[in-house]
Amino acid sequence: MRLKSTLQQYFNWGGKSTLKVVRQYQEKYERIATLLAANPELLRLAHRDWAGKLSTSRRGRRAAYSCEEILRALVVMFVEQLPYRAAVSRIDTSEFLRGFVGLGTRPMMDYTFLCKAMGTLSARTLEAMNQALAEFAVNQEKISGGKLRMDSTAYETNIHFPTDASLLWDSYRVLARVLKRAQKGLPGLGLAHRYHTRKAKRLYTFLARNGKSTSRSTQRRVKARYRVLIERVRWVAGIGREVVELLANTGWRAGDTGALILAEATCEELQTYLPTVERIIDQAERRVLLGEQVPNDEKVFSLFEPHTELLMRGKARKPIEFGHKVLLSQSGEKFITHYQVLERNLDDRELLTPALESHRNLFGSLPEVLAADKGFYRSAGQLASLREEIKTVSIAKLGRRTKEETARERSEGFKAGQRFRAGSEGSISVLKRAYKLNRCLFKGFKNFAASVGCAVLCHNLVLLTRL
Repeated sequence: MRLKSTLQQYFNWGGKSTLKVVRQYQEKYERIATLLAANPELLRLAHRDWAGKLSTSRRGRRAAYSCEEILRALVVMFVEQLPYRAAVSRIDTSEFLRGFVGLGTRPMMDYTFLCKAMGTLSARTLEAMNQALAEFAVNQEKISGGKLRMDSTAYETNIHFPTDASLLWDSYRVLARVLKRAQKGLPGLGLAHRYHTRKAKRLYTFLARNGKSTSRSTQRRVKARYRVLIERVRWVAGIGREVVELLANTGWRAGDTGALILAEATCEELQTYLPTVERIIDQAERRVLLGEQVPNDEKVFSLFEPHTELLMRGKARKPIEFGHKVLLSQSGEKFITHYQVLERNLDDRELLTPALESHRNLFGSLPEVLAADKGFYRSAGQLASLREEIKTVSIAKLGRRTKEETARERSEGFKAGQRFRAGSEGSISVLKRAYKLNRCLFKGFKNFAASVGCAVLCHNLVLLTRL
C-alpha cells in the first residue's frame, strides 16, 4: 500500500542563511511547497498512477515513500536540471531539500526507484496536472486570458547522426551482443555461431570514411561493402528470429531461475529490436543498392529510439533536427496554458485551432491579442474569421501582400503583438536551458512526452512563485 501523503512534518534546524542568494533559493522551494499544498489535485492525479503501477507489497506492507515525496523529488530533479543519480545525491546531502521532499531523517530513495516512478507517470496524467494548475492560476487571478502567443520548437532525442552504415552497424553489434549472451548462458539452445564483430566494424569504418567520396572506383567499393554488411545484418537477424521461436516453444525448458530470467530478457530484447532492424535493412537496400528516394516518414533514424522524426525547420545553424515538434501556448504572464507533443509532424497552421479551443475552455473566451509567427498563417479567409472574434491577430502573411495586408502589418497593434510574440523564443530557451528540454534522455515516446509535461509543470510552478 502506497500512501498519498503523510502528516508528519520535518523541521529545518539549520536556520536562515546569511547569504541573500541562499535565502532566495530556499524561498523559491518554500513557495513551490505552498503551491503544491494548495493544489491537492496534482497529488491526487499522480497518486492514481503510482498507487496501482509502482512497486508495492502484495501483503499490504506500507510502502517506504509516499506519492507526495516522490512528486517533490521529481520537481527537484527538473528544477535543478539533474539526472537521476545526481538528483538523489543532491537531496540526500542537503538538509533543506530533505525537508522540502519530506524525508526527515529517513534514508533517501534510490535513483532506480525514482527512474521507475518517472516511467510510471503517464503523459496524459501530466497533461491533466498542468490543466489543474492552470485552472488554479485562473481562479487565483494569477494569469489572465487577454493575450495569447504560441510557437513550436524541436525537442531532440538522444541519438547520433543517422547514416545507413551506422544504423546497420548498430543493428549488427546489438543483435550479436544479445545472442552471444544467450549462447553463453543458455547452452540448451544449441547455438554455436561465430559472429566476427570486428569484421563488421571494419566494414562500417570503411563506409563511414569513404561514403562521400566522389571517386567512381571508391563508390563501387563502397556499394560492394554495403552489400556485404547488409547480408551480415540479415544473417544475424535470422539467427535472432530462430532464437525467439526456440524461446517461445513451450517444449524448450531453461534450467535454473537465472536461466529463465535470461531467456525472458533475451526474448524481450530480440522482439524489441528485430522489427526495427528489418526496416533498417529494407531502407538501406532501397537507398544504397537500388537508388530509391525513401520518404522521410518511412525512414528509421535510430535503432534505440525508432519513434524519432526528421524535422527540417529552416534554422540557419540547425537545418536538420531529430526528435519531435512541441507546441507551446503562453498567456501574457508567460504561463504555459497549453502544450502539445506531436508524435507525427504537422504544419504549425494545423495546430492553431486546437490551441485556441484550449484557451477558450480555460478562460471562457478567446484572447484579445493573438500573436504567432507566419508559420501559423493559413489563408486570408481564416484570418478574416479570426478577426471577427479576436481584436488583434498578429500573424504575418506568407508570400506577397496586398495594400490592405501591408497596412495591417504596419499598424501599431500588429507591431505590439509581434513584440509580445518574440518573448516566446525566450521562454523556449528557458525550457531548454533550465528544465531539461534541450535533449531528451528518456527512452521511448511515452517517456518523451511525459518529460515535456513534467518540464512544463515545473516551469509553471516556478513562474507562479514570482507572480
